[in-house]
Amino acid sequence: MQKDTISPGITLSQAFKLNWRILILLFVVVFAGNSCTEKVSQIAPFSIEDDGQWQKGVNTHRLSEFPKIHPDGRVWFKYEAPETAQLVKLQINGGEYNMQKDTVGLWNVVIPGTEPGYQIYSFNVDGVNFMDPGSKPFYSNGYVSVFEYPAPEEEYYLAKDVPHGDVREHWFFSDVTQKFQRMFVYTPPGYQQNTNSRYPVFYLQHGGGELENEWTHSGRANFILDNLIAEGKAEPMIIVMNLGHVTKPGETHGRGIYEGWADTFEEMLLKDVIPNVDASYRTIADKNHRAMAGLSMGGMQTFTIGFKNLHAFTYLGFFSGVPENYKELLEKPLNEGAAFNDRLNLIWSGCGTEEQFFVDNQAGIQKLFSEADIDAKYFISQDTGHEWQTWRRCLHDFAQLL
Repeated sequence: MQKDTISPGITLSQAFKLNWRILILLFVVVFAGNSCTEKVSQIAPFSIEDDGQWQKGVNTHRLSEFPKIHPDGRVWFKYEAPETAQLVKLQINGGEYNMQKDTVGLWNVVIPGTEPGYQIYSFNVDGVNFMDPGSKPFYSNGYVSVFEYPAPEEEYYLAKDVPHGDVREHWFFSDVTQKFQRMFVYTPPGYQQNTNSRYPVFYLQHGGGELENEWTHSGRANFILDNLIAEGKAEPMIIVMNLGHVTKPGETHGRGIYEGWADTFEEMLLKDVIPNVDASYRTIADKNHRAMAGLSMGGMQTFTIGFKNLHAFTYLGFFSGVPENYKELLEKPLNEGAAFNDRLNLIWSGCGTEEQFFVDNQAGIQKLFSEADIDAKYFISQDTGHEWQTWRRCLHDFAQLL
């Protein structure tokens, strides 16, 4: 006798058992969903007791209240994300912090603190990064938001009640690039008043991710020199900061080190920049009063250009800037040995302990110079990496030796 079926191969009894299993599964899903919904609804809005001691960060925009910092080191960030946002995170110094909505729908997080100095941060909204409109923009491989975390034991780069120099935006036409170029020029305190005085010149270059204004904007080079000069630790000097990414008509500028990568900048520096500066400012226009240094790419430009233009510079500084091909670039100096010491007043190299590539390269040139009896000075920034805190420290040390 044939059994009743509802579809080929399935009996009524089997279908009944299957339906019960489906009902039980649906019940579990609905129950779990209600439980999760109940848990989400129980999360209280962000709340913090404001004791009146919170202060705006130094880079917080004048029309914004956040980010701000507490005397105990905590930092409070706030962000207005779209109403549809599901997950908002603060990303800072390599870490992520989940943010929480407050009663008016703004996303907040309070972090215990971060590393001292210049810290790039962003808000990640459902996987997409955004700058903070409440913070002044800086340039580091594109425009970014920066929180300046206090370093109480390192006040040498802060604006203090001392005589201040000026930072000028100086435009010139380059015969090499065939276009107008901009440089920033620091003149020391008293430059306007002491019209009979002439000054040494320090050519200071930015890194691969920056522009020509970032040594004063991010690095605070002007305040570092103001404070050193006021303390009698550095000679009054002119500092010239140029764009390192320059091209001739028809050229393109790539990333990294490649054959001829620094040639156009070298030509512009020697043929256009130095003559223009010497004609425009009261400089001591000789090699014994001319220095060059830079951070990262700028340090590599200094290394590449400086050793083959000893008629132009006698002070060279590399801030996280010893290039990979340093042995090739040092062939002639090393062959001269101790006699090379008469050709330069200073060779200086510095980097942070947390940037192993440059630590290794610096150790490499130190070994070569030592074996060749060539004098040089070395600096290590403790507990810092490829960052502005390293380069501020480098400038602070290097400038005292000029």
